[in-house]
Amino acid sequence: MNNLTVFSSDIIPVYTTDTGKKVVIGRELHEKLKIDTPYTQWFDRMCGYGFAENQDYSSFSQKSEKPQGGRPSLEHILSLDMAKHIAMIQRTPEGRAIRQKLIELDTDISNLSPELRLLIKLEVAQKQQEKALADTNKRLDHIGDVIALDTRSWREDTRKLIVQIARAQGGNEYLRDVQAEIYKLVDQRGGVSLETRLTNKRRRMADEGVCKSKRDKLNKVDVIADDKKLIEIYVAIVKEMAIKYGIDQQSA
Repeated sequence: MNNLTVFSSDIIPVYTTDTGKKVVIGRELHEKLKIDTPYTQWFDRMCGYGFAENQDYSSFSQKSEKPQGGRPSLEHILSLDMAKHIAMIQRTPEGRAIRQKLIELDTDISNLSPELRLLIKLEVAQKQQEKALADTNKRLDHIGDVIALDTRSWREDTRKLIVQIARAQGGNEYLRDVQAEIYKLVDQRGGVSLETRLTNKRRRMADEGVCKSKRDKLNKVDVIADDKKLIEIYVAIVKEMAIKYGIDQQSA
């Protein structure tokens, strides 16, 4: 650690060795990634991805900073490639930010001519635009799949989408809340009361001699099925919510 010089401290400390190589301290990476697992246990697991000592990282002992002393802790110096890979596999906002910063620091263009630096920056910008365009096209394809929902099989298709919407919010326990929100929006847009229509439908069925168990199985979707206008409103609302939560009909 004594032979390391701070190169950058933005987002994560990066150091240079006496040979000019940029490196990261393992425990500092662990801290910046906000990992809950104890450092030694976490680092051993990261090494399972195929990193080799004295090639991707080196070890050193650090004396305890506690007043009462204690056993020296095992520390590690990581190459930027290893640190970038570890940051990527965390799949967290912190990991993405750290990886992007390390990529930037690993590309030193300060000694290049102004013309070449400009070309590199333009290429980076172009790649970012291409990625953004690809992401947009993927989302448009997904939106197209949802919009193409077949109204002839609307009950089953919307049911699958609603399950996916609930899972996107946290799990199947949110199904009731999602359905309640949809019914509320149907009431507002259709100028109706699904609850009142459901009550009336059950009363009519009772007058017709339909058994209570069958009447109790009725729900608001059955009421919607009686009105073509409400079906269109209901399907449109489910589509809008599916798009909002990034639900893909094919995965639903």
